[in-house]
Amino acid sequence: MKRDKASAGAKQKSALKEESSRSQRRVDSNERDSLSVNENISSRVLSIDNISNSSNMIVAAIIICSLCCCHSVAALSSSPQISRRNALRTSYTAAATPILHQLLSPDIANAASNLGLANKLSKRDPSMLKNSVFNIPPGPQFYPEFMHGDWDVTMKFRGFVFPSTSISKEKLVANVGIPGFQKLSIATVGDVGREVTNYQMSIDKSSKMEDRKLSLSTSINGHLGYDAVREVIYDPKDNPNRISIDFIPNRTRNANRIELFCNGRESELVSAEESASGQTVFLCAEYIRQVTFGLSQEFGVARQVSGNYGHFWTWKSPKDSSSSTITGNLLTAAYLDAQDPMFFEEPSKPVVVYSHDLVATRR
Repeated sequence: MKRDKASAGAKQKSALKEESSRSQRRVDSNERDSLSVNENISSRVLSIDNISNSSNMIVAAIIICSLCCCHSVAALSSSPQISRRNALRTSYTAAATPILHQLLSPDIANAASNLGLANKLSKRDPSMLKNSVFNIPPGPQFYPEFMHGDWDVTMKFRGFVFPSTSISKEKLVANVGIPGFQKLSIATVGDVGREVTNYQMSIDKSSKMEDRKLSLSTSINGHLGYDAVREVIYDPKDNPNRISIDFIPNRTRNANRIELFCNGRESELVSAEESASGQTVFLCAEYIRQVTFGLSQEFGVARQVSGNYGHFWTWKSPKDSSSSTITGNLLTAAYLDAQDPMFFEEPSKPVVVYSHDLVATRR
């Protein structure tokens, strides 16, 4: 009888130990999933700096290679003790040479008038990308003729910058609530630091509007690397400023549902005659408030996270009539939420700006 009790006690302890081990593995896995963006950001940040001579270029190349080896996805996946936020915290960025210097070509800058979106981007100053103050609900976005049709888009991560002069990079990196620091915290760019992502875009010729259901679902699935979107609910005729995204249950921990609210839009078309390159340039911007609903680490408790950011697109028309490719760039400016303790230190200017290059090929 004593041996049976001892045996039962040993089995119970073994079961408890195994369950504890499984719980720890789940926590480690969730941490890797929620902070996957930063290792790619840290390995690419040097690409946005201006290097003046060949010796500096060699040094930079060596540092970039070492960062890629130390902070790559594979390395962090095999070594969960390395924090992605720590990797970002120790990375280098030169605030004196913001990425906006490389994003707007001279022909757009020369064509920019004193007013409008082109002028704002031509300043090449991240502080100009201020958050929009919600006023009258904006109308839908209409696209120029050269963008009409169906496209296969390749998005390449270019780099990022912390433009704030009020809040240190160390304080910002510690704040996981900033859009882009967790997967799906920016719906259009579900994994900000992912090197290359392919998705589809379609602009209807009659309505001149984008098929947001197609572009959002393919972009999110492309950034995650698997099909996760169950449905995108959007009716631009009823309400062009709200989009609901439902996810397949238990496919991703970071989101069960995402609600997008557009608080402002801007657009401007620079004609071929006004640009030095002879290409028509279309610029548009959207200011988004995103509310993400998902699972928390507490059993039975839902997680709700709000974030604010702005998208700034630049698209150039084909170089000639025979070309089936257009090129562009996407700037994403992340702002602090009004509920954030640091909000009054930087209430309207972006605290992080991400950059992605875009190449669209007509299908």
